[in-house]
Amino acid sequence: MHNVVFSVFTGIDATVCFSAFSWGVRGHFRSTGAMPLGMKITSALSAALFAGFLWNIAHGLGGAWFLSIVLFTASLGVFATAILASRRTPPTLAYDNDSPSFLLNHGPYRFVRHPFYLAYVLFWFGTAIAVHSLAGWVAPVLMTALYADAATREERKFATSELSAAYAAYRARAGMFWPRPLALLAG
Repeated sequence: MHNVVFSVFTGIDATVCFSAFSWGVRGHFRSTGAMPLGMKITSALSAALFAGFLWNIAHGLGGAWFLSIVLFTASLGVFATAILASRRTPPTLAYDNDSPSFLLNHGPYRFVRHPFYLAYVLFWFGTAIAVHSLAGWVAPVLMTALYADAATREERKFATSELSAAYAAYRARAGMFWPRPLALLAG
């Protein structure tokens, strides 16, 4: 009985996160045209992997399922603060071919250059911990690789834009997905 309750609770928590991320694609991020192919692939893969996660937790949770709740909550917190920090100047969708015209460096952007991707990575690691099987690690490995590819492409756009010097200084103090502890200590 407890395992069913924990599975339902974990599924609801994960669904809240996934729903927020899905809303972000249509309700927050902007696009310079049609949804880029890379973003379509990322979205379709995310939906399929999330459905697989829900199917897996319906058949039981790993012993450390409560850690997944911590990761889902942290993920949603990072996502919400990134939304708040970028609400006036929303970033474009992943794989968009725009030329950057502004640099976000407040809110969570002070610490990481890609807080949305950090939120997604935390989420997918949470799904793997909840499922606690080797197959459950396919999602975080695959999705983190996609996010790293998208982030690298975005960084190349900044490097060739009018913001290249400002972005280079920003890169020196903010980590890609994880804060840089020494840069934080230095101020």
